[in-house]
Amino acid sequence: MPQPKFTATARLKRLGAALRALRAESDLTVNQVATSLNWSGSKVSRIETAKQIVSSDDVRALVSLYDVGADEIEKYVAIARQVKQRDWWHKYDDVLPEWFEGYLGLEAEASKISTYEADLVPGLLQTEQYAAAVLGAFPLRTTPEEMERSVDLRRARQARLCDENPLILDAVISETVLRRGIGGSTVMREQLEHLAAMVQRPNVTVRLLPFDAGEHPGINGAFSVLEFADADEGRIVTVETMTSTLYIEKTRDVGIYRLAFEQIRSAALGPGETDDMIKATTRELEP
Repeated sequence: MPQPKFTATARLKRLGAALRALRAESDLTVNQVATSLNWSGSKVSRIETAKQIVSSDDVRALVSLYDVGADEIEKYVAIARQVKQRDWWHKYDDVLPEWFEGYLGLEAEASKISTYEADLVPGLLQTEQYAAAVLGAFPLRTTPEEMERSVDLRRARQARLCDENPLILDAVISETVLRRGIGGSTVMREQLEHLAAMVQRPNVTVRLLPFDAGEHPGINGAFSVLEFADADEGRIVTVETMTSTLYIEKTRDVGIYRLAFEQIRSAALGPGETDDMIKATTRELEP
């Protein structure tokens, strides 16, 4: 039986960072820890950098070596157990690219996403028909069943915007997003109507970057900045390509993207003006 696939979700990253911090507080090197536990140094490093799923027993051995209290040990063991739980999106393994699983793990853990989109409505705000048109443009052919499953996956992701502790979404979209006729006029009209409805939610903000805004930091392409409720988890920038997702975690680089987003956000129209533009474009698409 094939082993289940796991991804370096925010939980795994959090655990690795916490174990690394405990080791540093104990004034131990990676090699010293490895020698004490009869492990390889690479195993310790892979655990700390979230490149390896870690067992509860291994976590208990590590934390015990760092001489923390029993309650603290069990806290880290509990996180290790959570990491190994299969998340909801694994039921879509038949249509989910392996490279995208890591992003879904981060998205599921994020408390806020700030995103700039140059060409498309953000995935979390797409209608089923719009999403199907976007997915249908992928170079490789898919069966109708695969397409339906992919659209279902996107719809399932959107539940984060409406749950008890909703994700905060702060989006800036280029005017191109309104003008690009994805799926035809009917699909676009319904998409814009949905967008106008979603921005009424207190946790969703959309700003439009007009053509006359001129040059701006987003000229290089779309990106997202993910933030987490636990400040120790830091922030992560993601840049999605056709076949992979780039993760940017270095503090300076993340800072550059955050500054870029703030500059783009400042150049964009306010929420009220954006809503007016969305509704005006919707009227243009009426039959």
